[in-house]
Amino acid sequence: MMNIFNIFKPSKIRNPELGVAAAVDVANLVVPEGGWVPMGHTLEGSYVVLSLKTGQLVTLRANDLRIGKLQVWLGREACKASTVYDTELQAEVEEAQALTEAIAEECDRRGLFDLKAVRGPGLYREGDDLVVNFGQQVASPSGKPVSLERRNGEPVYQSGPDLGFSLDTPCASEDDVQSVLRVLAGFGLSGRGDWMKLVGWFVSAFYGTVLSHRPILAISAERGSGKTTLIEFLGALLGPQAIRRDGVPTMAQTIYALEHSAAALIVDEVEARGSKKAALEQFGELLRLQFSASASERLTRVIGGRPRYFNAPAGVLVAGISLPAFNAATESRTVRLMLHPLPETSRVRYEPLLDLARIGDSVALGARLRRLLVDRWNVMREAVADARSMLIALGHESRIADKHAPLIAGYVALTHKGVASPEELRAVIGAMDLDVPAHAVVERDAEACLDVLLSRKVVMFHKVNGAKEKAHMTIRDVVTSIVHAQDNEHREQLSRQLEEFGVRALWARSSASWKLAVCSSTQHQGIKRLMTGTDWALGGWKDVLMRLPGATASTQKLSRAPQRVVMLDMPGDILEPEGDDYDFPEPMAE
Repeated sequence: MMNIFNIFKPSKIRNPELGVAAAVDVANLVVPEGGWVPMGHTLEGSYVVLSLKTGQLVTLRANDLRIGKLQVWLGREACKASTVYDTELQAEVEEAQALTEAIAEECDRRGLFDLKAVRGPGLYREGDDLVVNFGQQVASPSGKPVSLERRNGEPVYQSGPDLGFSLDTPCASEDDVQSVLRVLAGFGLSGRGDWMKLVGWFVSAFYGTVLSHRPILAISAERGSGKTTLIEFLGALLGPQAIRRDGVPTMAQTIYALEHSAAALIVDEVEARGSKKAALEQFGELLRLQFSASASERLTRVIGGRPRYFNAPAGVLVAGISLPAFNAATESRTVRLMLHPLPETSRVRYEPLLDLARIGDSVALGARLRRLLVDRWNVMREAVADARSMLIALGHESRIADKHAPLIAGYVALTHKGVASPEELRAVIGAMDLDVPAHAVVERDAEACLDVLLSRKVVMFHKVNGAKEKAHMTIRDVVTSIVHAQDNEHREQLSRQLEEFGVRALWARSSASWKLAVCSSTQHQGIKRLMTGTDWALGGWKDVLMRLPGATASTQKLSRAPQRVVMLDMPGDILEPEGDDYDFPEPMAE
């Protein structure tokens, strides 16, 4: 049988950043003479091979195993070995049998092929090593060989649109790096070190999929601040490794560009006014999905009866004049920057890198920068780990450390040739105004759920001078009245009415303390009415409330019927309500 692997051999390319004779093994996904690499078969039994003519995975069904189709897909040279001598014609003729038998034998031997293992153009991590699929070549800058053969548990690479640079691209010089830093520092970012965070985001968006966490960068900008110019510049630097959208994109508008590739998402004109709530919620879900890395694609769609797998964005930047509010989960993953009108010096000075007529210069600069960052992967990897540890030691919460560490490491990777020392990292952390943890009140889901429940208004009836009166009260006000009322008859009236809504204030004699019982059954119509229109309308309040300190599951009578409830400690603002004290100036003397 012919040797199907002798047609591609790794080539050697010198490492330009190191400037030494270290060579990088390059696996070519596309070779002029064509060829094929067996991958396995599908559930339907069709054969899957990697075509070295196109670099694409090809599914061969029964009616495809003909010499004409095989020649188109696999290349002329791959079919030359499949020749026999025709005694009638007295000549060599091509026949598909030998080639199809080889394909069938090799693919059957490899078994079922997993489409989720396919990797298109982009950066990938293998242990501590970086593997880059440039589009038509795959290489690891560490020099470790990359095989195109399918091996158990290992990914499969295929070709696609190139990344805008290759191993042959020269690395950016120190002057190139300084020019980018100068341009980004020239925008009117308000916070101390915010321009450094912007630099860090650009680098983290390039590495994207190989990082454990990818922060969301949200830029709120004044009119005339150069927001669109900034976005155009960052898009030029990232080249094909970024996709641009305007307005709030749908999930489909984003993920279909990321089926077998990885790219950052840059979104302009994201405005609170005019945006639909459902579209914003779906967009927020996409932002949260991309924050944490995953071992496999997290977005699956069944199209035409077959599953297709999509990557989440490799980083997100959203910009707008009045950005919409994110929910607590999305906000905890977001770094917000404020862009003021351009400084006077930036408005009067001509900057060629921001000239759209010379956009090619910015694109070429971005290619050189990204080629440089490929060789500085070790600097980035070590800086992320060290920066996160330092932020935790300074008192930052783990989520805060997760979203800022890639920004710190990104700035370090672009500005340092070697692994940064602890002193250098501390200096960058201080320059980004992260050396002192900001006081942040993080609202947990359980606290938010209880606050929403206590804030719901209900109709309560009571007697005043023998006449029945109706009052609209919040659950908090009703419970407060029960806890602090001196008239037990009044307490009982309020309690019985409150129980109709699945809530009861209880005095626990064993602990001499007030408790709050909340019905946990989704069949109770009262509690269902209270939760209608909230994030917990489908019944999730039980699990969420059980996360509160001191919460226990119990059974209590509500409206004279036993009900499953969550027993909570009475909130402190109900036990000791604060007075509404206002401070006004003294009246002016006449």
